[in-house]
Amino acid sequence: MNKTITLKVTFVFSFLALLAVGTLYKEVLVLPFLIAIIVFSFFFTLKQLAEMTWVILVVASFFGSILSIPGYESLFLYRILLPVQVLLLLLTWKDWSWLNRRVRIMLLLLLGWLFAAAITLVWAKYPVAGFRNLYYIIEAIYLIGTGIYYLDSKKKLERLALLLCGVISINISIAMYEITTGLHLKKSALNGAIGNVQFLPSGTFFNPNDLASFLVLFLPLVLVYMRSETYFGKIIKISLSVMSVYIIIATQSRIALVLIAGILFLLIVKKSWKWGVLIVLSIPLILQLPAMQEITKQVNRTYTEKDTSTDFRLEITNYTWQTIQDTHFIGLGPGNVQMALAQYFPADEQNGEGGVSVHNFLLEVLANYGLLSALFLFLFLYFVWQFSFRLWYENKGKEPWYMLPLIISIAFPFISFASSTTLEKSYVWISFGIILAILNHYFKRTELENEKNHTFNK
Repeated sequence: MNKTITLKVTFVFSFLALLAVGTLYKEVLVLPFLIAIIVFSFFFTLKQLAEMTWVILVVASFFGSILSIPGYESLFLYRILLPVQVLLLLLTWKDWSWLNRRVRIMLLLLLGWLFAAAITLVWAKYPVAGFRNLYYIIEAIYLIGTGIYYLDSKKKLERLALLLCGVISINISIAMYEITTGLHLKKSALNGAIGNVQFLPSGTFFNPNDLASFLVLFLPLVLVYMRSETYFGKIIKISLSVMSVYIIIATQSRIALVLIAGILFLLIVKKSWKWGVLIVLSIPLILQLPAMQEITKQVNRTYTEKDTSTDFRLEITNYTWQTIQDTHFIGLGPGNVQMALAQYFPADEQNGEGGVSVHNFLLEVLANYGLLSALFLFLFLYFVWQFSFRLWYENKGKEPWYMLPLIISIAFPFISFASSTTLEKSYVWISFGIILAILNHYFKRTELENEKNHTFNK
């Protein structure tokens, strides 16, 4: 046997053996990761390692504590890789030439959001909660910035879409298991739930709303960027779409259901307006099918039997607005509004940290950090929407990916209402990184073409 092949086989078996031993002795699990890092360093450059680490970091973010060392659930892959990725980025950093001027302004607005938020820490009643909250802002900006940095070509977006197809497929499989059995992964908030709630799906996420939001944000990316020239590829896309809609219906997330229905319809019409008309005309017939009766009932329940949830969120909104007025729009301090709201609600309506989630990210920003910090973030969101709209408007007759940033930027405010703690959801900021990567690539390409035309005309 070839010596190189022998060494590779030995390495693989040693790696697997150490993983097996690690199931009994958890400390041993550190060794496979060290071996992997050492071996990778011989086969890849630092820049390649940095890019690979970022991609793995993104995928790991969707699984959270599921990818943790047994017995050390707080030490999961995402948390391990994040500082490693930061170090690799610093070691391979060159300059700012990769960043378009307009996208750079948007990143500066995010930094303004962070610095203005940090000022409010001075008068925050709960500084520990404040530092924790500021960390999540830093992490959000990092995920957005590195998304632009590493996703600098259409080919890399296509590769990421392929990986996301796998992540969505895993979540659909887990969700179907949850719907059927009522059993959930350890990290799910549905563990211990009883009644109909027990059969709601949460996939690899904390709750059903997070799963639904994830599908709304990332299914369009997979449908647009995953190549599907073959019938097999098209079947995969159709299957993912149908199953994702079914899972979102099962989560009982009203906002996500409306969003996914609208997004899929837009993508279908973009592909072929004839198919769009055919689908609209066939909806009455499809609803009459026996298999659709239970799904129709589920949709009806979603929109007619959640008055308590709606009233609770409206009550939180009212108290949050009252708190904003009481602070004269200067903010309570990072992460402090959740604690302040606890005085208005009994213990059984509070989260595990003794606070109450706002369920409205834009209002939460205003309450936590004050008007100045909120203006920076709102300006960022405005420019994202404006540039996304321009990208679509100037390329309406071209490929579907031109409308992807607009779809996600419009979906975000609605998703932020559905999610309890938007700031801590890494997948939200990864989606913004993808949006800005697409915009950055388009702006840089357009500038290059304009320079060439200008030179030619001379």
